Formats: sequence, C-alpha cells, structure tokens
Amino acid sequence: MPTVELLEHSLMTPRVSRFAFQAPFRHEAGQYVALSALVDGAQQTRYYSIASPPEPSGRIELCVQHEGAFGSHMRSLRRGDRTECSEPGGKMRLLDPARPAVYFAAGTGVSPMRAILLAQLGADPAAEAVLLLGARHSSELLFRDEFEALTDRHPGFRFMPSISGDETGWDGRRGRVVAHIDEAMAGLNSPDAYFCGQREMVAQLRERLAAAGITDERQVYERY
Repeated sequence: MPTVELLEHSLMTPRVSRFAFQAPFRHEAGQYVALSALVDGAQQTRYYSIASPPEPSGRIELCVQHEGAFGSHMRSLRRGDRTECSEPGGKMRLLDPARPAVYFAAGTGVSPMRAILLAQLGADPAAEAVLLLGARHSSELLFRDEFEALTDRHPGFRFMPSISGDETGWDGRRGRVVAHIDEAMAGLNSPDAYFCGQREMVAQLRERLAAAGITDERQVYERY
C-alpha cells in the first residue's frame, strides 16, 4: 500500500480538522482514499473523500472528524509523518463541466462536492452551479468562507447554506438539505446532480430528483 506524507493540518470546527498530504498518485475529483494505521495495538482503516481537485503537485486534502481513536491518532500526526493510504477509488466524477450542476451535502459530505465543484469552475469559470450545504450550526458549515468568496469570482455560482439546529442570530435558511431542493434547482435547465450524505438523505434526494426529471445517469452520489 502506498503512503502519504503529512504537509499540514488545521482546525476547521471544534469537531473537524483539515489535513493536507503529499500523495504519490493522481486522483479524479470526487474519489476517496482509505487511510490505515496501527491504533491502540490494532490495524484500523478509515475511508475519506478527497476534498480537493487534482493538483499537479500531488497534494490532497481530507476533512477528518475528531471522534474515536482513529480521529485522535490523526490529530497526533506531525508534519513529515507518513500514513498508509490506498489508491483512489469510487465512482463519483464530474460529468461535464459545461452543463449546469446542483450540489447537495451535509457535514463532511461536502468533501467530494468541493472537489468536483472546484474542478467544474476551474474548467469552466462561467458554469452555472449551485451548492446547498447543510449543518446543525453555522460554525459547522465547512469551507463556508471559501464558498462565499467563490460567489464573487464566479457569477454563475450560488451558495445556499442551511442550518437545522437552534441558533440565535442566524437569519439564513433553516432545516435540512431536503427542505430546500426546489429552491436550489430553480432556474437550472436540466442540471447534473451531485450529492453525498447519509442513506436517508441520499434516498430522499434520488426520489425528488427523479420526480424532477433528473435521470439516474445525471445523478452522481455517494452514501456514508
């Protein structure tokens, strides 16, 4: 199994950190890798979607939740440490950067969405794209500042954050991702749909998108 070298890691939220690794392989936007390490005397493996589009340097970024022994192990790593890592896998891909696209994600499920979205905007800066991102609290909206900045650089991109928890002072959308599907798709002509989340969310999205005329071939998704 190849290894990746830690370049840096930083806190994104109280529960999630962002890791950057130097990888010996190339990947496609949307793919995942499996990291393996000896933790508490046992070999453990965890799967993470790559949160960054392909880069010539081979740098990849991952969003890692802190809970559990493996998350604690990851946070203990220092620059230059190496970790076993599988070759990239998974079927999520950018279908056509020139076509309108709508992205749905919640929590760390935004990782492959970010990678595909950045690949799309990199290939076609004028692309029509919408990202509907859910979290329990606004502090848990991963990459929020980056997505807001993208709306300034790419007029065809809309960022739609929504929170499902009680939060005083939040004046934006409320509720889970599935509550705002119609708004996200408004104005898009037969978009490709990309989504990642828990099984219930994915099942609801597939049903709603099919009813809206988005065929299976135009739905790119991953469950966790």
